[in-house]
Amino acid sequence: MYLSTTSSIMRAIYGTKRTYSVPEAIEALKEAGYDRVDISLWTLKALGTDEWESAVAEIAEASAKFDLPVYQTHGNTASGMEWDDPEYDWDHLNLTNIRAIRATKMLGGKWMVVHPMNLPRDPLYSAPKAKEANLHYLAPYIEEAKKAGIGLAVENMVDFRKWRRRYCGGDIFELIDLVDTINDPCVGICLDTGHANLAGIDVGAAIREIGPRLKCTHINDNHDNGADEHLFPYFGTVDWTDTMHALREIGYEGDFAYEAGSQRIPPETRAEWLKYTVALGRKLLALE
Repeated sequence: MYLSTTSSIMRAIYGTKRTYSVPEAIEALKEAGYDRVDISLWTLKALGTDEWESAVAEIAEASAKFDLPVYQTHGNTASGMEWDDPEYDWDHLNLTNIRAIRATKMLGGKWMVVHPMNLPRDPLYSAPKAKEANLHYLAPYIEEAKKAGIGLAVENMVDFRKWRRRYCGGDIFELIDLVDTINDPCVGICLDTGHANLAGIDVGAAIREIGPRLKCTHINDNHDNGADEHLFPYFGTVDWTDTMHALREIGYEGDFAYEAGSQRIPPETRAEWLKYTVALGRKLLALE
């Protein structure tokens, strides 16, 4: 496994209205000691403009310059109640996701993480109906990914809590069934450890069930209290010893990729904080 983190870990500059550019993030992450970087294309606003290719080329140049390869990226997605909004611009979402697939190829990435499509809120959730909707939703992205020569990793979502909506893929077996029905080597699963924990799912057990379908990870922690906190390991309630054992057992060789935040870390202490996160990751990867 390779230690990686989302480029969004270096997004907001606390105490200012400025944000770090992705090339700035790549340089800082390389200096901290990361092996690879997960590029958050979800937050790359340039994907919605005519300058998207030059913006991606700039990121690719920084990745090569600082020798910090890209293995996985994160595509665009609707969030929150946008799934329920009949006025939401689905054409824009589709356009940016197609561009995100092409961008992943430009960056040298192997996999792009996608969220499953979620039906508008329904008091009687239907897993078969959600599955059929996702087969339709993912089809053009799978076609584009095959053209680009990359894979799509469908992420597990939060589920089973009365204060949250019902999400397709919140049930690990539902997500496995979706991927097995697609039955294409370019489609796998991304396990978000925080989402699993919020859903009341044992992370290690989920990894063992997913097995060779696991292509990407989003590593983060929380307190299983309803908040998707995106904490670093050991700051919440996930069993990290069993999680690491499970990853070893299935022979996972992709990125151990943090999807955790440090946006409120002051710029003066960010370098030290990033080095701490690397040391923590190395400790986890060394667990027998």
